[in-house]
Amino acid sequence: MKGQLFTLESLISILMLLFIVVYLFQNPPTSPEFRRINYKLKAYNGLKILEETGELRKDAVDDNSTRACESIKTKLDPFIPDFLNETYRVVLFDETGNITEIPSLASENNMLSVSYLLVGDIGDYKPREVRVYIWGFE
Repeated sequence: MKGQLFTLESLISILMLLFIVVYLFQNPPTSPEFRRINYKLKAYNGLKILEETGELRKDAVDDNSTRACESIKTKLDPFIPDFLNETYRVVLFDETGNITEIPSLASENNMLSVSYLLVGDIGDYKPREVRVYIWGFE
């Protein structure tokens, strides 16, 4: 009889320890810094994919810079998380400065930017920098 009680006690203690370990490591805590890095990576990877398909260069060199920014933003939407779709802007820069308006984000505490440089062609040197400003997270 004593052997059965010891076996039952040890089984209960093993189950309790297993429950505690599973409960603690079920959802590991994520650092806010990792989320920021992931948002930057998603935006950069989106710009990289658009550049590989040729759409980014075509839009960035477009003469109508406002329309180009909106076109890039529309094409970049699938790569940015849904809750950030209204809180990011695309800004174009040329060799002298910004072509489009930089958003004023003085009231925002958390903001990040991703920059992607497009070099010009051999015969036509028109370097462009595409910058994505993201805010409204955390």
